[in-house]
Amino acid sequence: MVVGKKVKVIVDVTELGRKGGQARAANLSAAELSESSRQASVARWAAYYADHPDKLAARKERDAKRGNVKRGRPPKKKAKV
Repeated sequence: MVVGKKVKVIVDVTELGRKGGQARAANLSAAELSESSRQASVARWAAYYADHPDKLAARKERDAKRGNVKRGRPPKKKAKV
């Protein structure tokens, strides 16, 4: 037994994180994965606008001038039985 000797272990944590994300995505349903992606996108934009409040003000002004409403995918039509 050797005492006092340090052993360096090199682990690439980014690779471990990538594998974990792929494993998590494989276990999610399509709806859950889509919702998770949407929440991540919203969080990224919120962080961007928190750092750039002038950009947020300009966007709101531009949308008001154009009369834009919140856009998104139209609701799915229900199948007729």
